[in-house]
Amino acid sequence: MRVVLCSFLLAGIASAQPASSKNAETAGVSGSDSTANVSALAFHGAVSLDAQWRFRAGDDPGWADPALDDSSWPTVNLGQSLAEQGIDTYAGYGWYRLKVPPEQVARFRSMAGGQPLALMMTGNFVGQFAAYVNGYEIGHTRGLTDSPAEYQSSPLVLLFPTLGPGPVVIAVRTWTGPDVTLSRGILQQVEIGGASDLAEHQSLAIGRQWNKHATFELVLAFLFLCVAVLGTALYLAQERHSEYLWLAILCVSVATARIVHATFGLGLLSLFVYQVMSSFAGFILMAVTLEFVLRFTSSTSKRAVRALQGIAVIVPFLQFLPFRALYTALSLSAEAAFCIAVTVLLYQSWRKGRGDAGAMLVPFFLAAATDLITMALSLAASRNWIAARFGSPAFHVGPIEYNIGSLTDLIFLSSLIAVILYRFVRISQEEQRSAAEISAAKSVQALLIPTQLPSNKNFMLESAYLPVNGVGGDFFQVLPLKDDSLLIVVGDVSGKGLQAAMNSSTLVGALRNELSHDPATVLKHLNHVLIGAVASPGTAVKELDCAPCYATCLCARVYPDGTVTIANAGHLSPYRDGREVALMPSLPLGVIAEAEYEATTFQLNRGDRLVFLSDGVVEAQNDQGELFGFERTQQVSNESARYIAQTAKHFGQTDDITVLSLYLASKTAQSNREQLAYSR
Repeated sequence: MRVVLCSFLLAGIASAQPASSKNAETAGVSGSDSTANVSALAFHGAVSLDAQWRFRAGDDPGWADPALDDSSWPTVNLGQSLAEQGIDTYAGYGWYRLKVPPEQVARFRSMAGGQPLALMMTGNFVGQFAAYVNGYEIGHTRGLTDSPAEYQSSPLVLLFPTLGPGPVVIAVRTWTGPDVTLSRGILQQVEIGGASDLAEHQSLAIGRQWNKHATFELVLAFLFLCVAVLGTALYLAQERHSEYLWLAILCVSVATARIVHATFGLGLLSLFVYQVMSSFAGFILMAVTLEFVLRFTSSTSKRAVRALQGIAVIVPFLQFLPFRALYTALSLSAEAAFCIAVTVLLYQSWRKGRGDAGAMLVPFFLAAATDLITMALSLAASRNWIAARFGSPAFHVGPIEYNIGSLTDLIFLSSLIAVILYRFVRISQEEQRSAAEISAAKSVQALLIPTQLPSNKNFMLESAYLPVNGVGGDFFQVLPLKDDSLLIVVGDVSGKGLQAAMNSSTLVGALRNELSHDPATVLKHLNHVLIGAVASPGTAVKELDCAPCYATCLCARVYPDGTVTIANAGHLSPYRDGREVALMPSLPLGVIAEAEYEATTFQLNRGDRLVFLSDGVVEAQNDQGELFGFERTQQVSNESARYIAQTAKHFGQTDDITVLSLYLASKTAQSNREQLAYSR
């Protein structure tokens, strides 16, 4: 923050000084082999050499020779573009030369006030340069080596060598890559003066470079990283909502792209490395944004999104191929498809009633469309289809420069924070209400699933209940009767959660108030309760022929001697010693008001096990989509209730699992074999 504040102050001073302290004086500096005079402007002990330079595109080491006759070279002014001075655009190397008379050199030394004389050179864009004085190189930028590379060069201060009498020839060799077409020229400004004064000017110029290329970008990166931390915290608080995690990844991607841009702007990355990193960062951001929007909107358009993400992963690698035009076309096409996809996903979600998606639609579209427009303008400017100043229009807040893309990112970030916090609060409130409902449902569930089973000398009972979502629609009741028999009711109401539990509690309440203990009569009464009206025998209630839910149910009365009377309403048949009991088929409860249920009677032998279960056992499904099925259910049906339930759960529980096991221990129940032996 100190560095940023200092940069602000330095840039403000730099922007104010030229207007207030510009002290123009004319010096007699002549071009090489020319009698023309050029103007030199003094700025606090430094003189700007801006005119009467000789320029020529191309490269020849001999052009640094002070004896070279450059009178045929055209004269240029550094303050104007080459195109405005009638010189064609070029790429690659170019040379500038300026001859300074000896009396002018002496005057410059006098102005320096005893300081060593130095030159400060400022390049344009990613151009590189090397400076020569009377044929001797006094310094060069970091990119101009045997293997030149394009960097965003900072102003360079070079000490003036010790010279003898006579004129001084300053030659500057410049270079930029073949993919950059220049209309202005690499050399933007040359100042001569005392080394200390120029060092101060250099500091101000570096401050301006920070304000132009880095300050706003780094502030944006910091803000996006803060939102990434916020998204991570929200995800840890609501881990079921993965959109918060992808929000954090999205913000980290944006921050990374901004940091890369700032790093290049400060001259720490070459243009090639910057282009590669920027391309990968941009397309990774595109893929991450698509994933965030997909999860944020809960859209079902996964195939289309995955296809676009695959394209976003592949396209950056195409920049290494020689087909540059193909890469550019695919980049623009992918960007356009991304804009359309994000807009469509958010719009569809908004139409379905998701107000937060509608609130994010405008800033998302604005940010994506701005990126697309910026890319198109940059391409047009690089092809000279439009003026260079329109390729990347800039704006200012004081000394700090920003572009349209940075502004839209800031707007998007603000709306993103507002929408995500609103969504988090809304979901938290919904989860609190849901938790209260589940707590109430568990209280109801305690009535539906008894924890203590009646036991006596005739029967041994065991149960297992495993709801899939905390509460469910399964229920069972075991009611001891006065004649030592048991009335067992096992059922499964359609649906899950609180509503299913409430419907189950309605049936259990009706069962406990039921006076009849005949299984068929009990089921008929429960059917009327679920339908919503208790109809008189033989009377149809037309408007209640259908109910909003249904329930399968099985009611059995088991006597101490092993006699079982059982009626079924669409439920799974029980298993007796590993074999399914054949029952009369009937409709579930709640389907039609006047359904009739038939009872089946059979005899249990002493030591027999009768197992009742819900369809959560049969419908358990593993990761391969394979059902637990009736065959596996039959194989484990003679095991304990807990073993059956756990086996189905480990296979892959998808529904509530209920298992109730009855073991007949009554001494009055005789096996068929004993009865046969006695009769003989």
